[in-house]
Amino acid sequence: MSDENSPADAVIKTCRDFYRHWMQNAGLEISALPDAVNRLQALTLRLPVALIAYYQFAGASPVSTIYNHLLQPEDLHLDQEHLIFMHENQGVVDWGIRLQDLAQVDPVVWQRNNDDGAWYAEDHHLSSFLMARW
Repeated sequence: MSDENSPADAVIKTCRDFYRHWMQNAGLEISALPDAVNRLQALTLRLPVALIAYYQFAGASPVSTIYNHLLQPEDLHLDQEHLIFMHENQGVVDWGIRLQDLAQVDPVVWQRNNDDGAWYAEDHHLSSFLMARW
């Protein structure tokens, strides 16, 4: 990315700084998902920058699976015009991104109620949704 002030660069910097701060406070190192770049590039879908940044800076953190479960890149899947990236720990809801929004840098997160299959927009964009887990 050549424009240092692009929306993508701003999201990457915000995510990197946020995860570094919280991990240092918890006595942890940046916990990138092992081989994150290669694993993400192997996917045929274009992923939002905010999701890529999370995998690169915090994807291997225990926070990713201790309560709700962030899916590994190879486990991301499509369902009802959404890319599912996280399961709630009791299976009541899933979180995803609308397929039409995947090219956005930091799209709105959608929640699916698994009882009735209805989708609802969360009040957060992806980066703030993932940061709220910390």
